[in-house]
Amino acid sequence: MAEQGDRELVILARQGDKDAFGCLIERYQAPAGRIALRMLGEADAAQDVVQEALLEAYLSLGELQKEDSFRSWLYGIVMNLSKSQLREQTRRHRLDGELDDEVPSGSSGDPQLAAVENELHQLVLAAIQELPPAHRETALLFYYESLSLHEVAAITGASSGAVKVRLHRARSHLREKLRRSYPEIESGGPKPTRRKIMLRVKIADIIRRGEQFIAILQEEGQEKVLPIWIGPFEGQAIAIGLNAYPVIRPMTFDFIVHLLEALGAQLEEARVEVLKDQIFYGIAKLRLGDMVKEVDARPSDVLALAVRTGCPIYAAAEVMEQAGIGREALEKEYGPVRLGEGSGEILKEFEAVKVKALAKMKESEASEKKGKE
Repeated sequence: MAEQGDRELVILARQGDKDAFGCLIERYQAPAGRIALRMLGEADAAQDVVQEALLEAYLSLGELQKEDSFRSWLYGIVMNLSKSQLREQTRRHRLDGELDDEVPSGSSGDPQLAAVENELHQLVLAAIQELPPAHRETALLFYYESLSLHEVAAITGASSGAVKVRLHRARSHLREKLRRSYPEIESGGPKPTRRKIMLRVKIADIIRRGEQFIAILQEEGQEKVLPIWIGPFEGQAIAIGLNAYPVIRPMTFDFIVHLLEALGAQLEEARVEVLKDQIFYGIAKLRLGDMVKEVDARPSDVLALAVRTGCPIYAAAEVMEQAGIGREALEKEYGPVRLGEGSGEILKEFEAVKVKALAKMKESEASEKKGKE
C-alpha cells in the first residue's frame, strides 16, 4: 500500500481504510514537522501542531477537492496552525535554536570545513529569519522543502506572481547578507550568458482528457511534439482562437489584444522558454514603437494571445529535448490522438453548454415574467 500514490490512498482513506491514512501520515509527518519547526522554532510546539494538523486533515478529508494534492493541502494546514500559534505567543522565535542538529548536506569529514559549512548554514537561517513573515514562509517552502511554485502558492494563498516576487526579494536579501560576511563570493565580473536556441513551433491541437486540457506544440516539419497541461478556460480560449469561432462579446484574451492595439503595442513573439520542476514558463515579447519588452507569462496565456494575433510561437530547444515526445509516446500517455480534431471537439462541447445555458436563461426569464403577471 505504501507504494500507492496519494490519490489512491486518499480515496481509500475516505472509504474508511485507516491503513491508507496511516501511509499518508508516514509519508508526510516528517516534512510537515520540519515546516512547523522552522515556523515555530520549538520542537514540542512543532510536534503539537503536526498532531493537530493530522487530526484536522483526517476529519476534513472529505473537503479535499483534488485527491492528488494531499501534500500541499496538509502543508497548508500546518502553516495556518503555526501562524495561529505564533499570533497567540506574540513573540518571535529564532529558527536556528532547534536546528543545530541539522548538518548541511555534502559536509565532509574535515572538522574545519564542517565548521565553516555549519557557520554558513546558520547564517542563511538567520538571514531567512530576518525576512518579513510572508517572504520567510515562501523561502522555506521553496528552498528547504523543495516545493514547486504552484504548491507554494496553494499553501500560502498567494498568486504564482506574488510567490516569484517574494523569492526574488528573499534571494536579494540573502545575497546581500552573504556578501557582507563572505566578500570573497563576489564574482569578478558578469558571466557570459548563453543564447538559447529557439525552435519555431505551431499549436498542432488542443485535446481534452477529463477536466484537463493539453496544448500540443509541434516543430514545423518534425514528428516530435511538446504537450503542455493547461486550464479549461485557457484551453477553450485557444480552441476558439484556432478556429476563429465567433463570440458575441469579446472574451478576456480578445480584450487584451484590443487593449494592446489601442496602446499601439504589438505582440511579436510567444515563447515557451523554460521547464523547471515540471512547470513551463513562457515569455511574451512586446514592441511599443522602438521599445521592446519581454514579459513573464504562463504558456497558456501567450498561446491564447498568439492565435489571435498571428505572431510566431517558439519553444526552447532544451525544453523540447526535456519534454518533447514522439507520436507513439503521445498516444501511450494520452490515448488515441487525431491531431487537428481535438479543438473542434472542445468547441462542440462549448457550443452545447452555451445553448443549454441560453435555454435555461430564457426559461428563467419566462418563469419570472409569468410570475409577475
